[in-house]
Amino acid sequence: MTPFLSMGESSEDAKAPSRRTNSRLRRRPFPGTGFASPLAELPNEPLPSEATIQERRPRPDAPIMLLPVGQVDLSTMELVRRPLEEVYQRRTEIGASLPVPKYAHNPTRDQYHSSAILKRVETTWVADWDAAVGITEADLFVPEVPFIFGEADRSTRSALISLRRLRPEAGPRETRRDILNRRFLSEIIHQIGLIRGLAHCPNNRCVMFLASAVNEIDKRGSSLCANCRKRLQAMT
Repeated sequence: MTPFLSMGESSEDAKAPSRRTNSRLRRRPFPGTGFASPLAELPNEPLPSEATIQERRPRPDAPIMLLPVGQVDLSTMELVRRPLEEVYQRRTEIGASLPVPKYAHNPTRDQYHSSAILKRVETTWVADWDAAVGITEADLFVPEVPFIFGEADRSTRSALISLRRLRPEAGPRETRRDILNRRFLSEIIHQIGLIRGLAHCPNNRCVMFLASAVNEIDKRGSSLCANCRKRLQAMT
């Protein structure tokens, strides 16, 4: 299952997801990191097969787990819980904090390989959860892409979101906080939508639109368009 990325990406990269998918399925060392191999800190089991996906069907009362990865302001996470619950009709919980894997850091770029951290989040998933969503302040990237806002893997019901690029740099403190909260809500609804089986939407006013810049996140907002809402209802 191909992981989904929310990013600042080139059109060439957007057309070539298979290279990222094959790299993850074969569990090669993460390119662009400062370590030869992260496998010593990862579980030995392979990624779930297509048949295994059927086993990851959570109970109707299973919560969406929000997991801080590194130092994250918990109040920011708290503010998105209620609107997130309203969209997906699932309760949310904030889980225990996870460390940022050292092997994920690229010293040249001073960024963190998204797939390496997502792998750590995936290992926390248990059958009692609807989804595991890691939240981090780390600046995320994948090879050949300057940065990404987040990444989701439907097969493991896991996602990762970075707050770094969502945070505005100018303006009054309260205004900056409000903007961050709106962008974070938009991105987390987007990533969980991908986990649920929604596709990227061509409507730039729909939360499922693939944004490559924060102004596109601001424009799309946090609401599903009529078509995506119908698809989500049909899945539940």
